[in-house]
Amino acid sequence: MSIFTKHPNDTENPQSYWEHAVFGMTNSIKLIWAGIAGIIHAIFPFWFAFYTSSRVIKSCKKLIDSRRHKGELRDIMPKGYLLKNHLQDK
Repeated sequence: MSIFTKHPNDTENPQSYWEHAVFGMTNSIKLIWAGIAGIIHAIFPFWFAFYTSSRVIKSCKKLIDSRRHKGELRDIMPKGYLLKNHLQDK
């Protein structure tokens, strides 16, 4: 296994080099644009309202749905974190 294919194959849901490259590139470009929009929104709050947060949440969902980041999710987000703290109606 080469250094180019080791990481894409190191999870429960392996990817080819090109699948990993396309996923990483498109997701990262969208997040870069979201970061720029967030800076603009900080100065002009009437522009890009909720765009950056929505893009980050969509990115997180894509990563979760890929089933490649379970270890990271366990390390960063305690079990039941979203349901327990944020998604319940008040």
